[in-house]
Amino acid sequence: MMRKIISAGMAVLAVIMLCSCEPEEIPDDSASVNPVPQPQELKLAPAKDTVFEAGGIRFDMKYVRGGMYTMGATTQNGSPYYDPDADILEQPPHQVMLDAFLIADIEVSQFLFYAVMGFNPSLHSDLTLPVHNVSFTNAQRFVDTLSKVTGYRFRLPTEAEWEYAAKGGGQSGQNYLFAGSSFCDSVAWSSKTSNEVPHVSGQLKPNALGLYDMSGNVMEWCTDWYGEYGSSPQTNPQGPDMPSNVNIQKRCLRGGSYMQSPYYLRNTARQFAHASNESSEIGFRIVISVEKQ
Repeated sequence: MMRKIISAGMAVLAVIMLCSCEPEEIPDDSASVNPVPQPQELKLAPAKDTVFEAGGIRFDMKYVRGGMYTMGATTQNGSPYYDPDADILEQPPHQVMLDAFLIADIEVSQFLFYAVMGFNPSLHSDLTLPVHNVSFTNAQRFVDTLSKVTGYRFRLPTEAEWEYAAKGGGQSGQNYLFAGSSFCDSVAWSSKTSNEVPHVSGQLKPNALGLYDMSGNVMEWCTDWYGEYGSSPQTNPQGPDMPSNVNIQKRCLRGGSYMQSPYYLRNTARQFAHASNESSEIGFRIVISVEKQ
């Protein structure tokens, strides 16, 4: 089902709002002591689907209940996690327990990024498209700024959270290759179908959680430093420590892009890049932890 595209009128209104400001107040020189600003205490989200707003732009976040799942894939015949295309970087399959969280139903749009940050780094400039050409560093600056604007503790997903959400967050009994289907073209913009340009989010089939474009469109940054998987069960894994060798200090990317073949768009496929890397194929999606029940 095609999602409703934001009107041009709203875009103009948002830009006007961003450009407006109050007259600067004259400081009171009589004050003998300047108050020390207190750090803002950021809130967790309610444990349910929630609509947030920033800069006049509303965006949907879907609830993902906590649970256990198997992360990764294997080329071992007979395994329920068998994938003949599984790379060594996706192995071995291992159990992961996650707490509940919210995740955005679409990739961060240029509209939302501009409303929060005041600039648009995208090469394919269209406010309705996913923001791209975004380094990990600028994606992190976005979530930090969004948190201050809204008062909620937004962040980028971990690899484990990203894969769990792509696989349906326990809502789907199917072990799909892609986010919502084993047929790439029904859920993902790839090199086969994209005409080498990113697309407005939400035009293809969502997965069981109601998430669009987890496979394809633009690759999505995760917080983890890249590293090999272990075989032991993990709880809320954050990825390996920062590598000491600067040449291998790379952050993980998930989902594949509109310029890549379906091989790279599989739920378990992993890619990585330096935090400063910018590309027309790279964007991101946001998450937020939830209040304990």
